[in-house]
Amino acid sequence: MNELVKLLQQIAAMEKQAVQLQKQNRPAVLAQLREQMAAYGITAEELSRPAPKARAKAPPAKPVNPVKGKKPVVSSPAKYRGPQGQSWTGRGTAPRWLNDLVADGKTREDFLIRNDDAAASSSATPE
Repeated sequence: MNELVKLLQQIAAMEKQAVQLQKQNRPAVLAQLREQMAAYGITAEELSRPAPKARAKAPPAKPVNPVKGKKPVVSSPAKYRGPQGQSWTGRGTAPRWLNDLVADGKTREDFLIRNDDAAASSSATPE
């Protein structure tokens, strides 16, 4: 605990020292700033304005040759369709809705999207 008190006293002394240095150096710093402002033609009004926002960088151009080892992402068509219109491509982990229906005694084939079903629904005309 004694060390903590000593450190806090040192911090207080150093903060006091920093304030004294600021007061002592302030006139010289102001003179330097005035010289720089005069040299560059900067007015006090310009300093009071908010700084301009940095421009957003343009997105990097796509490489002409694709990076080796990376394949383009291709979305797969739905292979299974659920009773509420849910769909699954058949890739990855089976969705919960399909697992629940299989647990209730249905089979995955019951929800398989067949090409003849898809063709019939797309060729049907509304009346």
